[in-house]
Amino acid sequence: MRNGRFFTLVGGIFGLIGLLLLCVGVALAVSTASFLASAERTDGTVVALTERTTTTRSSDGHTRSSTSWYPTVEFTVNGSRYSFQSSTGGNPPSYEKGEGVPVAYDPDDPSDARISSFWSAFLAPLIVGGLGVVFTPIGAILFVKGRRIARLRAWLWKQGRQVWAEIDHVGRDLSVQVNNRHPYVVHATWQDERTGRTYTAVSDHLHDDPGPRLRGRTRVRVLYDAADPDRNLVDLDTSPSPS
Repeated sequence: MRNGRFFTLVGGIFGLIGLLLLCVGVALAVSTASFLASAERTDGTVVALTERTTTTRSSDGHTRSSTSWYPTVEFTVNGSRYSFQSSTGGNPPSYEKGEGVPVAYDPDDPSDARISSFWSAFLAPLIVGGLGVVFTPIGAILFVKGRRIARLRAWLWKQGRQVWAEIDHVGRDLSVQVNNRHPYVVHATWQDERTGRTYTAVSDHLHDDPGPRLRGRTRVRVLYDAADPDRNLVDLDTSPSPS
């Protein structure tokens, strides 16, 4: 059985990030709606497209680049000319140079302006809030799973049935990477005397080779739920009593 602390920790982090993103998304949406409600409207013209390239490095070490084009819009209020660069870019570009666009501006400070189309105004709140909508339930699910695993482990330590299982594999779990390394696991099997079925228990992920910890032992203690032996945990620290 995997250690529930990992799921609890990751779930908590995801949940907190999700709630933060939701709050930021809502705040951005409210701020934008408030600005548009009090803003004056006019027509502007896209006078330039600025290219921005961002580079990110993924967990597998590969570098990825993405490019977006941000429009610069020019407009006139009371004979004075103003310009601003939109905070929202696109790939492909959402606008063309020379294209006319609706502009919303603060009548007390026309330099505070933005494109007043729905997507240009609300794209950032939608993206941030959408990420929050995704992160929050994922975090909640992982957190609840971690707590359930922790409760089951505590129950198994207190009330689980004990069996000495034969170690049949010690090695790395190639399906998982932690800090770019495959953790070690111990597999142990035993046969249920009541049903004759063979069960396999898998230890927690281990950072170091468990060989020295096992000290040549061929069996490990497994604690399991008699009603469902697949619910089990491996105890690597308890040695069998001398016969």
